Amino acid sequence: MRKYQDLEGLLKGISVPLDKKGFADLLADDLKQAHCQIFGETIDDELVLLAELKTQDNSISYSSGMFSQSIAFVVVGHIISNEYPAITYRVDTGTFQFYGRCSTIPQVCGVDLYLDKSYTQTIGDYVKQKFTIPVNQLYRAAQV
Repeated sequence: MRKYQDLEGLLKGISVPLDKKGFADLLADDLKQAHCQIFGETIDDELVLLAELKTQDNSISYSSGMFSQSIAFVVVGHIISNEYPAITYRVDTGTFQFYGRCSTIPQVCGVDLYLDKSYTQTIGDYVKQKFTIPVNQLYRAAQV
């Protein structure tokens, strides 16, 4: 399951209460600097960096429905190692982070991110991965 950290960092220096749209704008602005790391693990549970991805320009979009709002964004980069299969990922915006388990194999239990087919496990290959952030859930978690 995906976990979020340091959401309160988004609200530092904000003195007025924010509605969901204002909070979503803060999230979207912060996601412009996001980078994603994909890791494998050794038999001794040591993390090995497999790929580093950065937010693709103009890829951040806000979606608003009657009951839910979300922000989607795309990260891109290259595979730098293929020593181990991808097991975990971490996205860091500089203000807040989220992380979880990933897989290249569909329908694996306990995984919250299935890597895009562009993740070939070949060093140097270009990777493109889409993420969707649930604004409602994070708005409540940040206790705005």
